[in-house]
Amino acid sequence: MMPMDTYPMAGMILKNGDFGSFMVRNIAELEGKSGVRLEMVQKIFLAETGTVEQLMSILTGSNVRVRVVKQKENATTITRQSIIVNDSGKVLIRAYSKVCKRNLPSKIVNQIKQQQWGIGTIISSSHLETFRKIIEVGYDPASRSVFRKYHIFYRKKIAFEIREELVGIESGPSGI
Repeated sequence: MMPMDTYPMAGMILKNGDFGSFMVRNIAELEGKSGVRLEMVQKIFLAETGTVEQLMSILTGSNVRVRVVKQKENATTITRQSIIVNDSGKVLIRAYSKVCKRNLPSKIVNQIKQQQWGIGTIISSSHLETFRKIIEVGYDPASRSVFRKYHIFYRKKIAFEIREELVGIESGPSGI
């Protein structure tokens, strides 16, 4: 659940399919509402639609790994809380995921159940053709972190709903 003092920005309607301008406007509006100037790394995190594990590895210049903190399953969904940590164990990302089991191949669902890999790694290594759509970006002043919420579609159906909080950012020349 989102804390009450956050500054979420819901998706805007795109004109002429210009996603870059859409994200620039959305991030500028977020900065204006929250009164915070975001670092370039935070902006990249909010706008990127590739795998977060790969992005964080590039941004930190080191290996990162996903640790599943909690996972529950019922007949239709798997809910998962996980963290992404760097080589020294520093938490970079907190993620909250909802997996729609009926919209995925059983092989993918079984890999998620094993809790050994991040969702992005499972999708990539399985060559699963997906589409990511960012539906919200925001800033939480209490934790001083940016967050994003997005859907991952498989065969035009929502397979994953994910909320990620970028918590491992420090100001300075290194960015992370």
